[in-house]
Parts: sequence; structure tokens; C-alpha cells
Amino acid sequence: MMITSSELEIMSQQNIETINRKELVDLSAIHIRQDLPHEEKILDFLERIKNPYCFLCGDIPVRVCFTDNGPKLSKTLENYFIRIKQG
Repeated sequence: MMITSSELEIMSQQNIETINRKELVDLSAIHIRQDLPHEEKILDFLERIKNPYCFLCGDIPVRVCFTDNGPKLSKTLENYFIRIKQG
């Protein structure tokens, strides 16, 4: 079953604090099939994760969000690793 853009929009607005934790899929349990073409890999992942904006990483609930004017992910990760290295 294909996820529609309106369903994705609704998922992107869900609050991680109020979502039923039993509905969240553990990202570590997702195995991406390497034999599929690129587009089918994405569709397969979306089908398995159920909500790409709210999921679990082990026991930790995660909510992913994006902004048009936020810092680039590469810069955010760079700053994060610099802080870790500096202690």
C-alpha cells in the first residue's frame, strides 16, 4: 500500500509526546533490500517504518523535522562531532 502525500503531511505533524509508542517502529529492525531499484527501496522503507517522522531507535523515541531556513545537516553534524571531540 502506497503512502500518499497527504498522509505524509499528517505524519509530519504528529507529536512524539502524544503518539502511542506501540505504534512506533524500531529503526534498527528495518532491513533495506539491496536487490531493489532505488525508488522501490524508498517505498519499501516507507512501508516498513510506517511513519518516517516518528519512530524508535532502540528504546528512544525519535521525531524528525525539517525547516526551510535551518542549518544544513552537514554543518550540524560537524558541530556535534567537534563538541564530542572537545569533551
